[in-house]
Amino acid sequence: MSRLFCLCCWCWALLTMSLARLPLALAGTDEVEPDFIGQIDNVTVAQGRDAILSCTVSHLNDYTVGWVKVDTKAIQATGRRVVTLNTRVSVENIPDSPVWKLIIKSAQPDDAGYYMAQINTDPMKSQMAYLSVMEPPNIDDEATPSVRQVRENEPVELYCQATGQPVPVIAWKREDGTNISHDPCRNANDMQQKIVPSDGSLPKGHGRLCIASADRSSMGTYFCIASNGVLPSVSKRIQLVVLFPTAIRAEKPLVGAPAGVNGIGLECIVEASPMSHHLFWYFGNTSIGPNERHTMTIHKINAYTIKMTLAILNLRETDAGLYRCQAGRSEATIRLYIHTPMTTPSRSTNTEFTLDIRTTPWKERHSRTSATHLAIIQSPVITTEAYRPVTLVRHTSSQAEVLTSSNRPVQEVVYKNISIHRSHPISSTASDLNGHQLMLMSSMIAMFTQVISFVSC
Repeated sequence: MSRLFCLCCWCWALLTMSLARLPLALAGTDEVEPDFIGQIDNVTVAQGRDAILSCTVSHLNDYTVGWVKVDTKAIQATGRRVVTLNTRVSVENIPDSPVWKLIIKSAQPDDAGYYMAQINTDPMKSQMAYLSVMEPPNIDDEATPSVRQVRENEPVELYCQATGQPVPVIAWKREDGTNISHDPCRNANDMQQKIVPSDGSLPKGHGRLCIASADRSSMGTYFCIASNGVLPSVSKRIQLVVLFPTAIRAEKPLVGAPAGVNGIGLECIVEASPMSHHLFWYFGNTSIGPNERHTMTIHKINAYTIKMTLAILNLRETDAGLYRCQAGRSEATIRLYIHTPMTTPSRSTNTEFTLDIRTTPWKERHSRTSATHLAIIQSPVITTEAYRPVTLVRHTSSQAEVLTSSNRPVQEVVYKNISIHRSHPISSTASDLNGHQLMLMSSMIAMFTQVISFVSC
């Protein structure tokens, strides 16, 4: 009996324990492990901006999210606690929020790389994302010379090396805005030719501008411009100097001027690289220096061309002769001659008429209705009893007129002799002279027509 009682007690205890563990077993069976929702996005920021990597985790419960930089295997944070010594790194998570953020303030190029988010399950669950830090372009001054010198007709290459993220694109421009004439560049490694694009840009950070045969027109200042989409773009000036010997020529080898003119200039053009500093003027074998009557100026035309000017004031006949302009060992000659000044004639024209007039006694005549006759009747004429000279003065713009006397009746006038005297002023052009002659002849013909018509009546 006692045995049966003990057996029953043991079974009851076992059943009680089983029932007590049943909720726990059921709870353990229904528990869901944490997992990532979606994929972590890659992040790209400009240098100096804040970078934020975020992941979303569901059913985290008592598990923990950690961050690791893959290339260095350095733990950045676990949960809400930062592990790294980098003071720019922090973690952000709002309580009961599934979003976890790793924040890197003022991101630098060294911060770029892969980052891993981990959940400490068994086995561990993780995701990775890449952080790109865009770096503005920077030109390497040591690898990019500021001045390049080459002799005329020799090949030359201009180098420009730049760094940045992404790799900068190199473009070439001239300071004066002229088009760049370039040629294929030869690769130093495989000796293959690489043609520079027509816009002068190269798709890699190490840019070259190649000129197969440099001439004096290639000389000037070039700009190497590096850009990669991150502001600001940068540029560097590169001076190309093409060396060639001095050449000089006279702008006008023969110059003439009248004596007494206030000033005259003799000009010479000099092309040289490098430019000679020994610039002189000579009259015959005598050196000319600045004085009261001589002034010397130099005007720069471009990088390799200047204009020398010798100004001579108050020109005299003794200034005529051979002048020499000299630059280094090169020279050119200019011959100056003095000519007689031309006078400017007067433009006024006076025509003098000398008329011999014979008058006849007055005769009564019938009335005339002709407009021409009426005009003559209404215009009184000077009359004399004997021959007398009458002088009429005619100006350029007026018609010939008959001198009149207002108180005498109209008399019959017979022109015995007409002599025309001109003061012979010279007009500036032949057309002006012909115009005056035609006007004079027209006036005389009109006057003769009126007189003859009047007499015939």
